[in-house]
This record gives sequence, structure tokens and C-alpha cells, in this order.
Amino acid sequence: MLLGKLKEKHDALANTKLPPEEVAKLLKKGAFLVDVRTKLEARMGIAPGATHISLFTLKRRMNELPRDRGIVLYCGTGGRAAKAKQILEAAGFKAFNGGGYKDIVKITGT
Repeated sequence: MLLGKLKEKHDALANTKLPPEEVAKLLKKGAFLVDVRTKLEARMGIAPGATHISLFTLKRRMNELPRDRGIVLYCGTGGRAAKAKQILEAAGFKAFNGGGYKDIVKITGT
């Protein structure tokens, strides 16, 4: 039962991701792209132009993020990006859930 509720919460967060065309517009306008996956996941490749800051280190590394640009976040499927978005918005950043890695590389290339 608890596992089912956690999955529902994860799915709801993942569904807050922007459509690919909106992500593409933000990136064209100069949004900062951040990969919030784990270090192990990022070793398999990150999207062109992205900076890797895992969700687990995000709070202590916020000072590395620009406050004058939107921040597009991505992870494996969009769930962690949604959590990162909440964290950054609470700190005053303008953040967007770009979805998962596969979503982003369709926009940025490989």
C-alpha cells in the first residue's frame, strides 16, 4: 500500500514536466540546463550543454546556478526533476521540469 502511494506521488510529480516544444523554446532563450540524475547515471552521458548537479547535492550547490536565467531540469523520467524544481522555486529560482534524459536529448541532440 505504501509503495503504491509513493508510486502515485512520483507519477504525479513526473506529470508536471513541460512539453518538448516548450523546453526547446526555453533553451533557445538561454535557459540553463541541469541534469539532476546520480553521478553513476550521468557517467553514461549527459545532454549537450547540460551541467550535472545531482538532486542529492542540489541544495548545497545552488550557488553554482544563475539567478538571471530560467533553469531547465531533467533526470531519468521527470520525477527527480520535479522535486528539484520544487527545491529551486522555494529558493527563488525560476525552474522548469524538462522531463527525462530521453526527452532532453531529442531536443538537444546526442
